[in-house]
Amino acid sequence: MSKVSPWTPLRNRAYLMLWTAQMGTNLGVWMQTVGAQWFLVAVGASAVFVTLVQTALTAPYVLLSLPAGVLADSHDRRRVLIAANGFAAIICLILTGVALTGWLEPIGLLALTFFIGCGAAINAPAWQAVQPSLVPREQIPAAAGLASITINGARAIGPAVAGFLVALGGPTIVFALNAVVYCAATGITLSWHSPEEKQTTPERIRPALLAGMRYVKAAPHVSRILLRTALFTIPASALWALLPVEASGRLRLGSGGYGMLLAFLGMGALSGIVLLPWLRRFFSYNHIIVFMSLGYGVATVAIAMLPPWGAAVGALLAGASWMCTFTTLNSLLQLTLAPWVRARGMATYLFTVMCAQALGAPAWGVVATMTSATKALIAAGLALLVLVPLSVWAWPLYPKTGQLDISHDPFSHDLSMAHEIDPEVGPVQVQVSYRVRAVEAERFVQAMRPVRLSRLRTGAISWSLTHRLEDSGLFFERFALPTWGEYMRQQNQRMTGFDRANIRAALRYVNDEPRVRRELPAAIVIDEEDESELSAQQAAAFPIVEEADIPMDEKPESGS
Repeated sequence: MSKVSPWTPLRNRAYLMLWTAQMGTNLGVWMQTVGAQWFLVAVGASAVFVTLVQTALTAPYVLLSLPAGVLADSHDRRRVLIAANGFAAIICLILTGVALTGWLEPIGLLALTFFIGCGAAINAPAWQAVQPSLVPREQIPAAAGLASITINGARAIGPAVAGFLVALGGPTIVFALNAVVYCAATGITLSWHSPEEKQTTPERIRPALLAGMRYVKAAPHVSRILLRTALFTIPASALWALLPVEASGRLRLGSGGYGMLLAFLGMGALSGIVLLPWLRRFFSYNHIIVFMSLGYGVATVAIAMLPPWGAAVGALLAGASWMCTFTTLNSLLQLTLAPWVRARGMATYLFTVMCAQALGAPAWGVVATMTSATKALIAAGLALLVLVPLSVWAWPLYPKTGQLDISHDPFSHDLSMAHEIDPEVGPVQVQVSYRVRAVEAERFVQAMRPVRLSRLRTGAISWSLTHRLEDSGLFFERFALPTWGEYMRQQNQRMTGFDRANIRAALRYVNDEPRVRRELPAAIVIDEEDESELSAQQAAAFPIVEEADIPMDEKPESGS
């Protein structure tokens, strides 16, 4: 990792093409945010209404990120990218046309912004998942860092560019440029030919979605990254949501001054790209998160309290802190996720970021409406200065985050089956028996805790470990999977080197070879010949007597 330049993946033509397209669309999305916010400020909308622009843009990530991750893991990612970019391009063209005619209304603007966000939400997981197939393995960390730039760099640079464009020609020019960018991105993805092979048996959406959720729940390193992301994003979203209100209010800046503030945010983000590699050489990831939280908190308070020159310096610091924080978290997550669930894991990350922004932005807007934008920014800055560092102390990133062996490690087994098993049959009950040395039974139990997480990560819906009362050295591991197809995916597609290492660590305390028993629900299969024979036997045992007409005045004999 240390020998690969952070810019090396850009030498790969396919990666450069898609990276350029993704950078352009992300820039366009955040330019759209600024154009929409300034349009609402110009028509006199309230602070709450202005913050709803971020909600309209990020809500699709909350609704669609996880299903989009399933699509990207199970289907041709090139087609997913083309469809998502093409849909967003059409909506951008419609928005530009309505704005040029002068018919654009606030409600309509929010609705079209929401649909643009839908295209971006479907596009993002596919892009995150396709990167490892475009570069050699040793360049994946650098590719992850560059991918983070497309997200977080665009988040800071896009508004800066849009601020200048709004000052020159109003919000409509921003909407038009966003349409051009999305059309170009659609053309780039059409010209790219995916090197990946199509999956012949894609997972169905609901089981695949549940499998991804089980993975995240049973992956402590991943869950902790998501927690750190949410705890930083909620207070940090106040600055992005309220900056146009603060610029036009207390700072008394026009569109040009607001554009300058955004430009300083963009310059800070670019400086963060240069600063982060230096920080990684001297500080741990937890320290970097704390330092950047403190820097962003100071910047937020400075923008809320200082005159325009101080706000500009604060914007510079905020851009660098934002960039370093999210690039660190994004890169670590890409290096920690197993390949089979990478798109779903990155979709969960995007879901977390956007959900935090979609909830945080209007919440800070309510605080600003009840008090003022200045006081809301000060409160958010204090939360970043105090609460986020304390949370890092309480819930730090786990050791070896980003360094786990996530290489695919299939299991070689020979199942003697008389006939082909339907993949939809289930649930599958698996029992593994272990003979453990009595003096090491306690160590074995401790070693099986990571095994439990590995089983749950790779598809199990339940897990237990028991031992026989009459024989304390005999242990039984039992776990269940929803279907036979899920069991085969667990064994052939989902196990990583880290998962196998967990199992090998537990086997060190086992005397004999573990014995595995697999069970499926019992079913009685009766063919036509057996069914005919059974019907004859039933007819002989229980004869059918035809009904006869009996006169109403004729009573049956006693006892009949």
